[in-house]
Amino acid sequence: MKSESKNIRFITRAAMGVALVILAQLAGKLFPAGAVIAGPFSVNQLVTGSLVNCVLFVFTAIGGVWCGVCVGILSAVLASVIGIGPAVLAVVPLVACGNAILCIVFSIVGKALPRIVAVITAAAVKCGFLWISVPLLLQVIGAPDKQRMMLGIMFSWPQACTALIGGLLAMLIIPRVTKDKA
Repeated sequence: MKSESKNIRFITRAAMGVALVILAQLAGKLFPAGAVIAGPFSVNQLVTGSLVNCVLFVFTAIGGVWCGVCVGILSAVLASVIGIGPAVLAVVPLVACGNAILCIVFSIVGKALPRIVAVITAAAVKCGFLWISVPLLLQVIGAPDKQRMMLGIMFSWPQACTALIGGLLAMLIIPRVTKDKA
């Protein structure tokens, strides 16, 4: 019965995380598509990415690393279904991996070092992974130069920005939803 209760708690938390990710993705769609910050980095990406990363950090903290990973993978898939994911569907698995990496690094580093260090490290590793892997994949599949350049920028430094903003928001939320005040 005890493991059944643990499984139910895991599924419930993951479902809540997915629901919040869907809300974050829909919230990002409220901004006009042409609202650009720099290059292809848009207000939509800033809002959606920051909120999704916040959800990933929070649900990794409250539900454990695998809860965060599940929410992160589903987030990438749902983004493409909702129509806010990358234009090239082949990039979706890389986004899912980047989200999983964020959760795993945050969990591992957060056990040994202060939470802010875990957030910064997780954001940097996710950004680095996407910054390297997305352009490589686009080159391998033969995406047009313009698309490679646009997506290459989208999956570079803006990923660090949205992950850091999401992490800072999560640091405000996590102590309020857990007994841990670190």
